Amino acid sequence: MTAFCPLAMSAVKSDSEAKRMRGALLLMLANVAAVGCFFPNRPSVSTIVKSWTPPTPIEGVIVDSVLIEQSVADGFLDRDLWADTLPVATATPETRTLHDQNGLRIGVISGSGPQKFQTLLSSETDTVSPLRTTFQVRKDTVIPTSTPGDMCKFGLRTDVAGKPTPVELKQARGGIHIRPQLTADGRVKVWCEPHIQHGDRQQWLRPNEDGTRFSKHDEVPVEKYAALGCEVLLEADDYLLIGWDSDATETIGSVLFTAAAAGQPRQRVLVIRARSATPLAPQDLPPIVGASKRPSAAAQAASRK
Repeated sequence: MTAFCPLAMSAVKSDSEAKRMRGALLLMLANVAAVGCFFPNRPSVSTIVKSWTPPTPIEGVIVDSVLIEQSVADGFLDRDLWADTLPVATATPETRTLHDQNGLRIGVISGSGPQKFQTLLSSETDTVSPLRTTFQVRKDTVIPTSTPGDMCKFGLRTDVAGKPTPVELKQARGGIHIRPQLTADGRVKVWCEPHIQHGDRQQWLRPNEDGTRFSKHDEVPVEKYAALGCEVLLEADDYLLIGWDSDATETIGSVLFTAAAAGQPRQRVLVIRARSATPLAPQDLPPIVGASKRPSAAAQAASRK
């Protein structure tokens, strides 16, 4: 007869309980793995981030421009208007002298200016090619100022002490290249530079952005006159005026700001206003009339070149 041993029975029970616990643990791990297969790539709550800040508006500049046109040597457009303008403060004395020598006038009217100036701006018969251009993605553009001519001749001065260089261009189309930038204090800094397109389209080889190859481009030849450019700082209630002195014949000013109508020469003044594209505050001055209207056929054709 086998003797009963309490210690042996206790050992057997402990071993059996340990096996049951190990089996239960393995079953639980298998269930967890099976559940994970039904929810692949489930994101953790900590990876979902929501921003409570409103989207930041893209800063940019809106430029309104129009050409006032009158007969050559018109008393107001050629003389009286410029008596009410302020010289460009950021232009150097040398630049101002070069402008005078090349028949160019650049000035600023702060506020509404003379009543006749506002009357001309609001007249559809005395204004040409109203344009509104937004600068957010684009950085610069050329505002056309003169219509094509068969041939233009003028003397160009790029050095105050130098002599004028004779220039002859066929099918010349003048314009002012502008590059506006918004300053930290809400004003607009505008770089202005005379450009003249001339002749027919030609094929040019231009390097790509990384300089690894060249590609062909059909472009109209353009002359850029950086020596006559200047930077203007505009407040929200400022008008920038660029024009020509009718006494300075055969200058680049006469090429840029004259046109013919019914066989008679006409004189032009470019008027520019610039402001932030973000509508922070209402405008104090009336908008340039027609700036949001469709531009003339000549302006549309020039913008496609």
